[in-house]
Amino acid sequence: MNPGLLQTFALSRYPDRTAIIFQDQRLTFRELNARTNKLGHALLSIGLEKGQKVAILLNNCVELVESLFGIPMAGLAIVPLNARQNSQEHAYILNDSDTDALIVGADLFPIIDPILPSVPRLKQLIIVGNTRNRGIKYEDLVVNQPETPPDIEIDEDDIDRIQYTSGTTGKPKGAVTTYRITYNRLINTLLNLDQPILPTDVNLNIGPLTHAAGLMMSSYSIRGATNVILDKFDIDLVLQTIEKEKVTAVLLIPTMLNLILIHPKLISYDLSSIKRIWYGTAPMSPEKLKEAIKIFGKIFRQNYGLTESPQPVTYLGPEDHIIDGTEKECRRLASAGKPALGVAVKIANEEGFEIKPGETGEILIQTNQLMKEYWKNPEATAEAFRGGWFHTGDMGTIDQDGFIYIMDRKHDMIISGGFNIYPREVEDAIMTHSQVAEAAVVGVPDEIWGESVKAFVVAKPGASVSEEEVIQICKKRLASYKKPRSVEFVPDLPKNAYGKILRKVLKEPYWQDRERKV
Repeated sequence: MNPGLLQTFALSRYPDRTAIIFQDQRLTFRELNARTNKLGHALLSIGLEKGQKVAILLNNCVELVESLFGIPMAGLAIVPLNARQNSQEHAYILNDSDTDALIVGADLFPIIDPILPSVPRLKQLIIVGNTRNRGIKYEDLVVNQPETPPDIEIDEDDIDRIQYTSGTTGKPKGAVTTYRITYNRLINTLLNLDQPILPTDVNLNIGPLTHAAGLMMSSYSIRGATNVILDKFDIDLVLQTIEKEKVTAVLLIPTMLNLILIHPKLISYDLSSIKRIWYGTAPMSPEKLKEAIKIFGKIFRQNYGLTESPQPVTYLGPEDHIIDGTEKECRRLASAGKPALGVAVKIANEEGFEIKPGETGEILIQTNQLMKEYWKNPEATAEAFRGGWFHTGDMGTIDQDGFIYIMDRKHDMIISGGFNIYPREVEDAIMTHSQVAEAAVVGVPDEIWGESVKAFVVAKPGASVSEEEVIQICKKRLASYKKPRSVEFVPDLPKNAYGKILRKVLKEPYWQDRERKV
């Protein structure tokens, strides 16, 4: 199998169109293809062999794009690291994955340097940027390499990536994908578009390209569109870039979108070029989504996915982003849409049997884009794939029309007085308050009820919100037993490297001296 097969579509048709824009750098598809091939040759030239692992620790940059395309060209497997993780998390992943080489940014080298003695298998360090650190300079390595594809025999079932989960409940697990699975993911992404990607499209990439944003970038790239890359989320920079580069599509996590909505200069920018705003990776409050639709129009698309089976698992298209229809139609803003083309979804009980619409159970999926296995973890693999379905660990419901509503992670459910309470439904109720920017809900010990609901609330800048207001707004929208018993106002909420709220960090002080955590 040729891992560059999909790239050749754009290369053969639009070789001189701009493929990548990053700061003052602009690469055509011809230049990107040449650089990708040169990196593939370079990695083989330093003694790496087909099947070995190459980790990447880079902020978004041109070299990251080259690495994501170039490593598989050499028959090597990518092990993405996230720049927001700490040294010990990196050490665990590098050791667990049996990584042989690391491509790291000079700016991030201080994170890696202290752990190098504890990662004995790591033999090759490749440094991107100006550095006096030990290791090989990236540019020195690739500069004199051939621009033709490496001559490597690759089978479609060879491993091309080990993507680690965020580890919100324990040690991260390595989700193994093959060249075949990566191909399926790209094709499924393109098949599930309500409008085709055109060569004239311009896609803005803000999130880490080693994760969800990377699949979106690849989808636009293989269709000959331009990808603009930012290495940080700065609201003014995002809005300026959309205006300057006439961006037509962008993927935003809810936190980014929420901050854009309250930005005082939002209306001063010309954002008329935007045709698609994708959102996902974390729950989006329906109230905030309504605000966004009023400002930007019905151009929103939601994809639900997970590390083991990235987006799209389900898809909510622009036609279902309704804010002025019936109550039933408007409620769909709280959903994750319907199963994507090529994906089977069912809501099941503990025994794995499908349950009725409206009942809450675990979301199980079948699709050709699922990971192959968890790396070196057959027990976790067998547990996840039991009964022939992949168990996502996400709890949800399905309505009579087939729309899927994600309630929460299974382990985040609160049990109070024998009743099940899902934090997200309480958070969504709190977010209807016009002065609330963010909210998170957890279960804390309660001598009478077992657990009680505690809310952590971030108010909008300059806003005033009281505990009683939060409790009353929940009582108005939810069963009384679901309302928070206490509310704590905080300046911000803890999040992991992927922008997801870390409820376990909020819960920990309340449970740390107890044997049971529920």
